[in-house]
Amino acid sequence: MRIGLFTDTYVPDTNGVVTVVRLMERELTRAGHDVYVFAPAHPSVRDTRPEVFRFRSFRMVLYKGMRVPIPYNRRAYQVLRSLDIVHSHDPFSIGLLGFWAARRYEIPHVHTYHALYTEYRKYLPPPFRPSASTVRRLSRLFCNRCDAIIAPSHPMERELRSYGITVPIYAIPFGLDEEEFGRPVGWNARQALGLPEGAEILLYVGRLAWEKNVEFLIRMFKKLAPQRPSAWLVIAGNGPYRPELEALVAQAHLAERVKFTGYLPREHLIDLYKQATLFVFASKTETQGLVVMESMMAGVPPVALGAMGVADLVESGKTGILVDEDEETFAQACLRLLDDEPARRTLGQAAQAWATAHDAQASTARLLEVYQALRKAKPARREAPGESLVLDVDEAET
Repeated sequence: MRIGLFTDTYVPDTNGVVTVVRLMERELTRAGHDVYVFAPAHPSVRDTRPEVFRFRSFRMVLYKGMRVPIPYNRRAYQVLRSLDIVHSHDPFSIGLLGFWAARRYEIPHVHTYHALYTEYRKYLPPPFRPSASTVRRLSRLFCNRCDAIIAPSHPMERELRSYGITVPIYAIPFGLDEEEFGRPVGWNARQALGLPEGAEILLYVGRLAWEKNVEFLIRMFKKLAPQRPSAWLVIAGNGPYRPELEALVAQAHLAERVKFTGYLPREHLIDLYKQATLFVFASKTETQGLVVMESMMAGVPPVALGAMGVADLVESGKTGILVDEDEETFAQACLRLLDDEPARRTLGQAAQAWATAHDAQASTARLLEVYQALRKAKPARREAPGESLVLDVDEAET
């Protein structure tokens, strides 16, 4: 098959969508398919691969780290009509290009709904911020004109059903690369971060933004730290909320026990996962929780809030611990595992076994089943009564 992956975020950006797109690109290619990526250009990257089509873009002012592409690339338009599958990863500029191509050339269109947009709308200032009901309606309009939707978890599938989406929805959390986590550790995280050799690392990985609820982890650690002198909270990642989080750490007098690593190269990040004692996570907006799956693949048991996609990944008491949003309860769950190494090791082994069984190869096999079923069905595209979603074809081609 000739498969087009349409995404508004791509390397050198680092986030869950980029990770999934890159893994999908690689695994589908390994499976013998021709994969084409349609993505924004970036000033720091010159991509010469013929199967990657970059679109001129400019920096998004309201969401640092994101770029807004202009969906025109003459070379790309020559390839669109030859695709067998369109797979879009967002409903924005490049995603709408995929939407247009699928309808124009009658190509089956699969869309992965990666983010809980009802929450991310809060990045827009009030004059431009749509209501949650508007976001749900726009999501329904877009998704009901696709042929299939991939939800990264069963909770997200239920969320989308509540919007009134009626096309087939498949809950497929995209797995990780087992090989990537299988190599020996080459970076001594404790030494690099200035931690004692026997330090217990409570690790968070992710974007430092308000929706990740990292301030909860800091408040939790303030309760835990006096009871566990050997524990350190390590916060890996970067983002617009970092100054506020650093100020909160200082106010809590935890600067000696909390380490911000900033951005880490992928190899170092995996080494850090594998040297962590526990993975701690408090986001309530994850459609999947890819970093939780990464900790599991590294054999590190997660302690997390049992919300959204994370609740679909972690079986509490078997592959990790899920708790309610209460700092004391969360801290006590961590302390119990820190005190009980055999239980911690058992959870970590079970978590790793689960992640391995749901790796990128397994996810790709399920995805290919969806593709093949759509190609056989050749569904007719219909406009839902009373609703329309318009993309100006002439404007897209100029």
